[in-house]
Amino acid sequence: MKVNRNGFCRLLAGGWAVAVSLIVFVSGRALAAEEKPKGKTRYEMAPDFTLRDVNGEEVTLSELLKNGPVYLETWDLPCVNCVAELDALLPVYDSLKSRGLQIVALSVDKPSDEARVKAFVKAKKWPYIVLLDQQQKVKKAYNVIIKPTAVLINMKGEIVYTHIGYKKGDEKRIAEEMKKWLPEKPVDDTPVENDRGEEPEGEQEKGKGQQ
Repeated sequence: MKVNRNGFCRLLAGGWAVAVSLIVFVSGRALAAEEKPKGKTRYEMAPDFTLRDVNGEEVTLSELLKNGPVYLETWDLPCVNCVAELDALLPVYDSLKSRGLQIVALSVDKPSDEARVKAFVKAKKWPYIVLLDQQQKVKKAYNVIIKPTAVLINMKGEIVYTHIGYKKGDEKRIAEEMKKWLPEKPVDDTPVENDRGEEPEGEQEKGKGQQ
């Protein structure tokens, strides 16, 4: 069989060119991967806002963050799972509030339901900050579509965790995420006075020992 040497040489040269190009491409990708700096995770900043709470006081997110991280949960009266999650988080809040954790329950109920919301919250005896987002401006700012949706905001104002939906047991995972972002010590460690205007006994004894 007669072989066209010129054609064979061109075919061989073309194959080598493809092989070399492939090696260079792969090597370049590998080198780029090695040289890519391992930076810190970049989190989305939480939109700041000011809203009224159920007591008529204005509350601003950025001011809350000075005291500790905020777990902001969007809820409304018809949302059974929203209420279930807020109920389930009570023990978590009780155990972590002294370390700066704050839970904000963002009601997106209509203005006409304000009285019902206040009565409901009072009956629940929730210790949380309950805000009224009656125009749903904050809900839209956080792109909330499904309820319940909650975001954990660290003290830098970054959204570090998002939880959508709720099923029994989720509070354990949520608590673990909360613990990651608590300050090492409370921001305000000033002794709290009791109803008689006195410092706690432990603080009194400490003061006596320092005199």
